[in-house]
Amino acid sequence: MTFIEKVLELPPHWANDTIRPFDEELYREALPFVTRRYWCDSASVNVFRIVGTRHPDYRNMNWGWMIEHGKRMSENLALHGTNPGYYLETGRKLPEMTYITLDDLDFYVNTDGNHRSTIARFDFHYRGLTTLHGVTVEDVRIDREMIRLLEEGILSGFVAPFSEKLSREDTAGWMMETFRTGLRIRSKGTEQVLEKADQVREWIRERTECR
Repeated sequence: MTFIEKVLELPPHWANDTIRPFDEELYREALPFVTRRYWCDSASVNVFRIVGTRHPDYRNMNWGWMIEHGKRMSENLALHGTNPGYYLETGRKLPEMTYITLDDLDFYVNTDGNHRSTIARFDFHYRGLTTLHGVTVEDVRIDREMIRLLEEGILSGFVAPFSEKLSREDTAGWMMETFRTGLRIRSKGTEQVLEKADQVREWIRERTECR
């Protein structure tokens, strides 16, 4: 039985799961509230935590559809047949497979690797494997609570995101930046930067009580 015959005759339980769309709107809104950005060109991911993509053609399809109908799936399946070791190697993958995550739990195909990610999920399912090595990962952590407080629109006066880079570490193949973030609030002739959600809530409570 060939690989694709096995996929069609013995599909995994998750074959009909939706390939989730990466939340581009949240990402744009989150950029001023990035607390840490980590990038590595040879990382490892749980292949079953690859849950979605940034590619508009494949978002909201399912994995079973993708393995049959992806635009370049036939050529990628042919390459898998001649070189299945590509998926098992631990060194950096070339061509790249790239992912982005906002929580280190859900990974989305970033710029390249939609077809190969699909093949890897099915292949590893049948092999009883989990971890895909040698892939490029961008891990972006954001202050979601601050974003929510700003979106609620309950802050009076001038309010704007605040972001200041604190550090950058890097050598060949990896980089990490950390940021100080918060809300810059100007009200009644004063200006301050509040860095924690609890500080913002206290500021709101004090202004509410003074009314």
